[in-house]
Amino acid sequence: MRLLAAFLLGAALLGAGPDDALPDGDRLHAQALAYAEAQVAGRDGTYAFRVLNAPILPRSPKGPLVFEPAHLSRPDLAGRFYVSFNAVAGGRTLGMVRVDMEGQWKGQLLRFCTSLPRRAVPEPGQLETFDFEGVPPAGALRKVPEGFRLRGPVTQGKVLVRTDLEAIPLVNAGEPVRLALVDGALSITVDAVARSSGAAGDKVRLEMPTTRRMVQAVVTGPGEARLQWAGSK
Repeated sequence: MRLLAAFLLGAALLGAGPDDALPDGDRLHAQALAYAEAQVAGRDGTYAFRVLNAPILPRSPKGPLVFEPAHLSRPDLAGRFYVSFNAVAGGRTLGMVRVDMEGQWKGQLLRFCTSLPRRAVPEPGQLETFDFEGVPPAGALRKVPEGFRLRGPVTQGKVLVRTDLEAIPLVNAGEPVRLALVDGALSITVDAVARSSGAAGDKVRLEMPTTRRMVQAVVTGPGEARLQWAGSK
């Protein structure tokens, strides 16, 4: 079975010779494997793919079919996914063929080696890498991004995933904010009060000091925000 899969994959990549003699279904099988391998080139870890079923091919009165990749169901190819191909014969598209596949990933993930409370900022000594093979949890991370903290409490041994984290607010509701009002080359800084919280790049509601007018500004740093004044470029 391994020798047959290797032969089919090599034939699809060469695109000539033995490939022309293969049945349409075998060629599509090989092309689907080769296409999936190409999508994960350069990614961390290693992948192994298999085709889950024999796709149903359209009838072609004009000779052998040519298969052109058209759509990938998901970018993360660990787990079940499918690749859609356009089936072409004689220069005319006969229809779309779906190839259901499954991918297994092998590499290293992060897990907590201690329990942590809500809003804690994970430190290097509180996580450890471990070898993993299979389908990682959705959103599994290989490192902790800067500027994030725990959304909720975690227990020892839990795998770190994206939903565990939230951006650390740099502006908090009720606190003073230095607001830069920008109009072209002119910039004026005033004091305002935050009426909502936000991390870097978020929009927050601010109350102007004298008019009590509410404005929306973009968070640029701790206790700082920027507002592009109406009419400016």
